[in-house]
Amino acid sequence: MLTGLERVLARRIWFVPQFNVWGLPALDERDYLALDVIDSVASIYYGVAPVGQSEQQVLYSQLTDHRGNALPSSLQSPRVLVRDKGTAKAFVVGQESADRFKIARDPEVAGPIAVDLLVVELGD
Repeated sequence: MLTGLERVLARRIWFVPQFNVWGLPALDERDYLALDVIDSVASIYYGVAPVGQSEQQVLYSQLTDHRGNALPSSLQSPRVLVRDKGTAKAFVVGQESADRFKIARDPEVAGPIAVDLLVVELGD
């Protein structure tokens, strides 16, 4: 049986410095309906389209920690914490999955920003 301290120390943690965030948050999603008539045959199309920019998708296997080690390709219950390095803000979009997460920066900032990431595997 693990004690509280052993349970915390059993988790894997990676520090990823100077990660460049270029993605912008999507503003919203809109439903659309289209009607197409070709040779007197009518077709109706329905879909959902994002309005605005797109978030940056990051695979854990693409990251390298501060010691130069590559992160595993899959993590159990991962959480990504973003540490801003200046006044520009970045944030994780949505929920982290086992192999990737989405990140975006403040749309008011002119270009990409550098942040530090702390990736924690929470496990079961």
